[in-house]
Amino acid sequence: MMRLALSENAVGASPKALAAARAEIERTHWYPHSDGEPLRGLLATHYGLPEQNVIVGNGVDEIILLVALAMSGNARPTVVTANTFAGYTASLEITGHAVTTVPLATAGGIDLDGVCEAASGAACVVVCNPHNPTGTALNAEQVKTLVEVCRDAGALLVLDEAYAEFADATRFGSGLPHLHGEGVVVLRTFSKAYGLAGLRCGYALGDGDLIAAMATIRTALPYNTNRVALAAAAAALADQDHLRTVVDDCAVARQVLSSGLAAMGVRSLPSQTNFLLAHLGDDAPGIIERLADQHRIHIRDMAGLGLSGWARISVPLTRDVPLLTSALSSVTAATGAHV
Repeated sequence: MMRLALSENAVGASPKALAAARAEIERTHWYPHSDGEPLRGLLATHYGLPEQNVIVGNGVDEIILLVALAMSGNARPTVVTANTFAGYTASLEITGHAVTTVPLATAGGIDLDGVCEAASGAACVVVCNPHNPTGTALNAEQVKTLVEVCRDAGALLVLDEAYAEFADATRFGSGLPHLHGEGVVVLRTFSKAYGLAGLRCGYALGDGDLIAAMATIRTALPYNTNRVALAAAAAALADQDHLRTVVDDCAVARQVLSSGLAAMGVRSLPSQTNFLLAHLGDDAPGIIERLADQHRIHIRDMAGLGLSGWARISVPLTRDVPLLTSALSSVTAATGAHV
């Protein structure tokens, strides 16, 4: 079976992280540190930030909910882009926020002008960069523009950078250089490039007031990040050699997959992540179903995010790309589907 539906890490976690997790199981009768130590301090050192500008959570999903709770009660809306991770809107609406949605640009990327225009009346702007599920990214100059617009508008800017480690630094702009000022928060995770999706560990960096508010709310959820996850994440963070291997392998496999899809006549968007968004046409649901039933290869139908005809395909190991493209070609040819 090939699991290519959830943008999981094909290489897997660092062996050092796995060893740390196994060792920590022996201490599961002890509660974890309520502030996510020692990971919190290690992250602060890694990014050159004071500890009070870092918070650790049970995956980025929980971090997003904490942001929404910390910002609740504001009469101004929160801006999100359309066709993206549903967790943003879910957390915002559950916590009473009005949500303004900005459509994607016609090329499939973030409409920077549209987001900046909407920011003028917003309390908060949430942008996934690199974007899920398109894989496209704002560059450094575009992120700088967005930071400046949000600061001028008095809107908090939340940049979800879950896929940042996979991105080419010449094409992707991070919010990290802008954390010296107020009003910017960067979300990161150990689920993707670090390969710890099953342990649930994410974190936020940035605006001290917001992080403090999130930490106060989190006192209702003491010990929210389990000690196995904290130990594994700390070891993964220390093993940057493995991270580089994961990122380099993904870049090669992503290019091979992109070329293979193009040779089949399947369009995919240029990606700065560990997945490709591919256009399978009107029969996309059938193709996805047959791929699973006949070949045990699972990819993600994006109709649920308003992108009918498109599928998100996690980048497999390079050696597995021919298996995927051969199977995809087989299920499309069998029905004469035009992709």
